[in-house]
Amino acid sequence: MLSNISWSNYAIAVIILLFLWYVFVLLKFYFGSLKELLHGKRKFRVFRTGTKKNSTESSDLFSEFREPFDTLEDGKELFSKLQSAIIESSQTNLSAVEFRNYIRFILEAYPYVKRSSLREKINALMVSECEKHPQLILTYPEMDGLWDEAIS
Repeated sequence: MLSNISWSNYAIAVIILLFLWYVFVLLKFYFGSLKELLHGKRKFRVFRTGTKKNSTESSDLFSEFREPFDTLEDGKELFSKLQSAIIESSQTNLSAVEFRNYIRFILEAYPYVKRSSLREKINALMVSECEKHPQLILTYPEMDGLWDEAIS
């Protein structure tokens, strides 16, 4: 009896059964999402970024970038650390060399921000923050160079 079934017929039957199984699973578990997608209530997205943005996040300095959620959070955390480093260095009267080494040390902890588009924004914000403290002046090329020295 089994000798009457060829391998090609068997393979076609297995493929059809697998297809039907996956259609069943999709309909069982994702019927609501598929229905919303077909009616245009939801747009098709492959990746989710975590949480939905609200109106307070849109006014944030970093909201113009479309980075992965972790990198965006790292950028915010890095900038707050750099701001506190500027204030601390200003209060303790660090020399320019010591200040650059301190900034370089902080930048080493954030290698993913270096490769993101947030790097330019952080550089510009750092230069503007350092202008408030005359002993800690950093130019844009110097700040950009600190990234390259930090993660060598």
